[in-house]
Amino acid sequence: MFQRIVNELRITWRLIQDPRVPMWAKMIPVAAVLYILSPLDLIPDVLIGLGQLDDLGVFLAGMRLLQTVTPAHVVEEHRAALEGRPMGDVIETREYTVRSK
Repeated sequence: MFQRIVNELRITWRLIQDPRVPMWAKMIPVAAVLYILSPLDLIPDVLIGLGQLDDLGVFLAGMRLLQTVTPAHVVEEHRAALEGRPMGDVIETREYTVRSK
């Protein structure tokens, strides 16, 4: 579980740095961090455990939403790079990406 969260963080960081990802999409994880730092919470942090789970859930949802709104081929390129596997032959056009297998 911890390794999966670390991998999601690494992909999120790479997507934030990628110029192909729209700026509005990059603001999603930033908004999640601002929510965590904000004194306003759905579940107050004084409730030990539940308050922190609320923050973790918002942060994980923000990372997942960034990957959802980012073009799939961009996310897949970063996943492949992190896993050390080749992407194969990639042909990019303005409309879509075609991979040969």
